[in-house]
Amino acid sequence: MKSKKTILASLILVSLTALLFTGCTPAAEKKDDSKTEIPNPMVEYASSEAIKDAIGFSFESLPAGITDVKYFTIADNLAQADFTLGGVTYTVRKTDPEVENWSGVYRAFDNGQTKTNLSGAEVLFQYDDGAGLATWSTENYNFSVYCAEGFDLAGMEVVVDGVS
Repeated sequence: MKSKKTILASLILVSLTALLFTGCTPAAEKKDDSKTEIPNPMVEYASSEAIKDAIGFSFESLPAGITDVKYFTIADNLAQADFTLGGVTYTVRKTDPEVENWSGVYRAFDNGQTKTNLSGAEVLFQYDDGAGLATWSTENYNFSVYCAEGFDLAGMEVVVDGVS
């Protein structure tokens, strides 16, 4: 009789240990449905014109020769286009002047210089380690161009000059 109790107790302990390691405890199975998810502020659109219909403005132009273009809005006050040009992926943004840090890039760069683009705006180019950011403002809009890899100042200037 004692051996049956020992075997039963051992089986129970082994089963409980297995449940602990697999996470199949009643507490692990219970779902908390009261959590609220933060909605994604990015909405994808089929074209620049569709963005204009949605938020009232969009890109007047993007550089020639771009491929893999995707269009987005963010929080109903920012237009974004992601694309590839010359093998480098870029993110271009346009927003109204009241939006702060419209580029969405939160890092410091080692190098920087200001140059005038073809439209006459002063553009701040910041870069290091293959990444680059260009930001500028006009009377009605703020702009940014960012590439995470493959930064080349001449290539970035071509993109900046093609964006309006």
